[in-house]
Amino acid sequence: MLSNVAFIRLLAQEAMVKTLRVLDSSGDRVIEFDESEAATSARREAKALFERMLASGSVAFRVNRGEGKPDEKVTDFSALESETVVVPRVVGG
Repeated sequence: MLSNVAFIRLLAQEAMVKTLRVLDSSGDRVIEFDESEAATSARREAKALFERMLASGSVAFRVNRGEGKPDEKVTDFSALESETVVVPRVVGG
């Protein structure tokens, strides 16, 4: 059985809206989703885009993490936090 604190944390995680921000040649695309049943379509779209971008060489970072936590590279969709930015591979020339 969950303690009250663990239960509250679980509810907060489920209710947290996540933002996937993709920066590419078409501009700045934003997909917001959470873990609710109502957001299933947006979550699927975000996951497909995230995986497609990483497969093509893009890099994702968890940003604006709060509590003094530094931004951090992320490679797994399930590890996304409140805001994630995906940037394409930069090619010099």
